[in-house]
Amino acid sequence: MARGRKRKGIGDKEVDGFEGQKNQYLGRPLTDLPNRVSLNILVRLSVKRILICKRVCKKWLDLISSSVFAKLHFARGEAVPLVRASAPSRVSRTLFLVEPPEHCSGFDDGPVKMKLDTKLKIPVYDEESVIDDVEMDPPPKSGVKLRAEHHEFKVVNSCNGLLCLCDPTLDLPSFTVWRNPIAVCNPITGEYINLPDPIEWDEDTQRSLSIHCGLGFSPKMNQHKVIRFREPFFSRERESGSMTDIHTLGSGSWKRVFNVPSSLYHNKGSPTYLNGYLHWICTGENGSNSIVSFNFDIEKFQSVPPPPFKICKSVMDMNGEKTLGVLRGCLSICDGYGFEKLKIWVMKEYGVQESWSKEFCFITQTNEGSWIYGSYEPICLLRNGAILLFHSLSGALFYHDPKKHGFKFLKPQDGYKTSKYVAIAHIPSFISLKDVVKAHNMAVLPTKSRCAEFKLQGECKDVFLVEEDPAMTWSSFLDGELSQSG
Repeated sequence: MARGRKRKGIGDKEVDGFEGQKNQYLGRPLTDLPNRVSLNILVRLSVKRILICKRVCKKWLDLISSSVFAKLHFARGEAVPLVRASAPSRVSRTLFLVEPPEHCSGFDDGPVKMKLDTKLKIPVYDEESVIDDVEMDPPPKSGVKLRAEHHEFKVVNSCNGLLCLCDPTLDLPSFTVWRNPIAVCNPITGEYINLPDPIEWDEDTQRSLSIHCGLGFSPKMNQHKVIRFREPFFSRERESGSMTDIHTLGSGSWKRVFNVPSSLYHNKGSPTYLNGYLHWICTGENGSNSIVSFNFDIEKFQSVPPPPFKICKSVMDMNGEKTLGVLRGCLSICDGYGFEKLKIWVMKEYGVQESWSKEFCFITQTNEGSWIYGSYEPICLLRNGAILLFHSLSGALFYHDPKKHGFKFLKPQDGYKTSKYVAIAHIPSFISLKDVVKAHNMAVLPTKSRCAEFKLQGECKDVFLVEEDPAMTWSSFLDGELSQSG
């Protein structure tokens, strides 16, 4: 007897009815929403969630990959810490984006321990030689052994979601010797471009201790530009002004101007970009502080009025490094070295000295009475009103909520006891480098190249941001410094 289709019983009809009611109650799936609505939802998500949504369906992949989404997302973008392991014995290609926990707008819920899931990649310096070496001599299972001074790009600064990378630097006890800018990278899109060879300098350049560089943007010309200048060796060059080279991304060449102010040779740290200007803070021989900027529209150096600093009168004051940053779109300065109250100044109206306002003032003393000294770099203001700074000596993020007493030390941990981390403020961008450069003769390369497939010795896979007791962190750092000096 031919088998017929099984007839549904009363129970099956009830199940079907229930499923229909449930679907009607839940409504249409998210993937069926109009593009305009989907865009409005996606741009509000964290970078971590956006990268996950790219893998949900083709529709969302196309939306997130579109220039419309990229521009809407960047317009809403906020600065967050971008951290990276730093050790001379190994090379780190991985950057970790630190976004606040999704269930709150700060790091108040504790103790804090969160995995840094958003991993971004930058290329290896001189990767062709690495590939050649691997092909000639296959590495062990532990991976390719590379040293930072030979193959690690240094991140100079961040501008509009792009990173300026220079060739390996030399870290000396009292200062860092910077080198030439080599590449510009967007770690979110996984793209980078190599910069053309710079104009050759004369033989005196070899005597220069440092070459300074940075990435900026000209709003008037809608162009990104890289600047580099050197510290002159002879005093007569300091008086007349040194050479400055400028490269416009996509142009394929550099041009030279001669207008570096002598005060700029006393700058420390990385430059800070804001609204068409690159900024450095400088300390004169008499202890006075000044801010020098480079205007990318007119390609000239200018001075920016500083806040009412006190004149440095002691050696400790002179070592009390002031650091620049950008907080909610305003130029900011952290004033202090940790032996007294830290003061955070914010310039609420750019270029107007009277608009400097002291927004934060707090101590960095532990409950045990220890002062956690060192330079503090402004990173960002969080939505709950708290501030994040980076404490360079301990390699930890410093979290302070003015509504609460005290502070927190948030330290990246990867399982290596010797690991130290560096951090910069970065606004993530999904805008492709191809749309930034707009040049047919400029090769936009993927960060996931053949070299990216190689396992590197000591390169960490998982990193956690862990709240540590400030006193213990500081004590461990001091013990390490004593053991190295001994």
